[in-house]
Amino acid sequence: MYLTGKRTFEKYIVFFLVLVCFQHAIGAYMTMLSSLSPSITVGQALAGIFVSFFLLFSGNIILADLIPNYSIWMYWFNPLAWALRSNMLSEFSSDRYTPAQSTKFLDCFSISQGTEYVWFGIGILVAYYLFFTTLNGLALHFIRYEKYKGVSVKAMTDNAASEEDNVYVEVRTPGAGDVVQAKARGAGLPFTPSNLCIKDLEYYVTLPSGEEKQLLRGITAHFEPGRMVALMGATGAGKTTLMDVIAGRKTGGRIVGDIIVNGEQKNPANFSRITAYCEQMDIHSEAATIYEALVFSANLRLPPTFSEEEGMNLVNETLELLELSAIAGEMVGRLSVEQKKRVTIGVEVVVRTGRTVLCTIHQPSISIFELFDGLLLLQKGGFTAYFGDLGVNSVKMLEYFESIPGTKEIRPQYNPATYMLEVIGAGIGRDVKDYSIEYKNSELYKSNRERTAAVGAGVGRVRFANQLGQLAEKQQLTYWRNPQYNFMRMFLFPLFAIIFGTTFYQLSTASVKKINAHIGLIYNSMDFIGVINLMTVLEVTCAERAVFYRERMSNYYGPLPYKLYYAPIVRAVKGQLSAVQKTNGQRR
Repeated sequence: MYLTGKRTFEKYIVFFLVLVCFQHAIGAYMTMLSSLSPSITVGQALAGIFVSFFLLFSGNIILADLIPNYSIWMYWFNPLAWALRSNMLSEFSSDRYTPAQSTKFLDCFSISQGTEYVWFGIGILVAYYLFFTTLNGLALHFIRYEKYKGVSVKAMTDNAASEEDNVYVEVRTPGAGDVVQAKARGAGLPFTPSNLCIKDLEYYVTLPSGEEKQLLRGITAHFEPGRMVALMGATGAGKTTLMDVIAGRKTGGRIVGDIIVNGEQKNPANFSRITAYCEQMDIHSEAATIYEALVFSANLRLPPTFSEEEGMNLVNETLELLELSAIAGEMVGRLSVEQKKRVTIGVEVVVRTGRTVLCTIHQPSISIFELFDGLLLLQKGGFTAYFGDLGVNSVKMLEYFESIPGTKEIRPQYNPATYMLEVIGAGIGRDVKDYSIEYKNSELYKSNRERTAAVGAGVGRVRFANQLGQLAEKQQLTYWRNPQYNFMRMFLFPLFAIIFGTTFYQLSTASVKKINAHIGLIYNSMDFIGVINLMTVLEVTCAERAVFYRERMSNYYGPLPYKLYYAPIVRAVKGQLSAVQKTNGQRR
């Protein structure tokens, strides 16, 4: 009680009760706003508006007897004003103050009501809580904002069916220096193949205790052009960790071993420009269309030797390859999960990489599993249990496991992918044979270590001016297609200017109260602008921040052009309705 300044238990209870009632009333009000708002941006903006009104008309910034008659209703309908008045009446009516002191202190805040307003204010706050809670229930019952569930794919299906007869693919394993020619929807341009080899790759992280924990243990594998290798294993085996380490997405920890691209040690500066890494999460600027997302990736990541026409051809072919041409003009935010995943693949495939594919997949069907050429299987703890070809109907992989003593044979018509996961004990929660030791003692392991890859590659870098221009164009489109954000900004600041201006219109400086009101105006006008900007920009900034991390790691652009474009440029245009002046006609 001493910390609150209350000398009697009765005054402390009143003080605490007012705070609890006010907290519930405001909480119910904000919950109601969230139920009525179509988006976080609108909800935060509305919350900022009303919080500003609550503060402005609380009787503290501008006193009640200085508020114009046409705005005084905001004071009497303000829950903050009722809470403030109740606590001040309770405090200054105590025995600590003489009647003269109480009157003087309350008059400083233009409070002339009797002590009965203490409990009257508490009752008003309870009524507000019940009222807002009821409105919230009605809003939840009658208002529902539906999100986009994806665009129709009927046109895509019809288009794909009409072209089905023209699709064929020829896949082979090229030699060094070969140029692969593939005829398929979206694969018409030649590309230089790339080989990727990892040798004795290990990864360590430092625990809070200071000890190191090893997540990957001596993984050796090679990935050749024209082949698609599946990365599978038990939960916690290190599949995602391995992908992140290879792609250079791990910024912490310690990496041991070699990552070799086309016979040379991995160069982090260029590696992200010659690789396409599709992460599990589909992170894109939702206001961009599918076509614009692919064009943005192509313009910033293709070598400078590519002409604009060749780049657009790649974009169009990639759209056809992924069957996205029919909906290329749709915004990413309106797509289904499956469609967004194809966009994630598209923005990476469009950069014309070497078509060496390593794909992590969970419990595929037989038909999908048979699409892969090879398998890298990890056992829990980051060990390699198998790396090699699958063969037709997975026969090579099955022969390998069934040749190990104590390993059961696969049942007829059983899924090979499920079989090999069961063999290594993935997800069954019991100890099984350590197949990583069996693999290291096998002839397959020895032959895998002997294979190498050596294909040269060189990549140029997009000019700084182009990076800055592409960022500017993309972000302008993002803001243009976010009408809620733009409308709230354009609407709120003129509204605040009108409210502040009309409330303080020609308010003189003839008394201490009025001077304090002017000081409050100067402070709170700046404070409210900052708060509203903060509350409206949070959703947009958080969404774009995740996009920046993905694009930066994929080497779309450097940090400098991004910082330069997003540097805040503040232009203040003020109109003065509130004049600090001494003229006739001032409000006294």
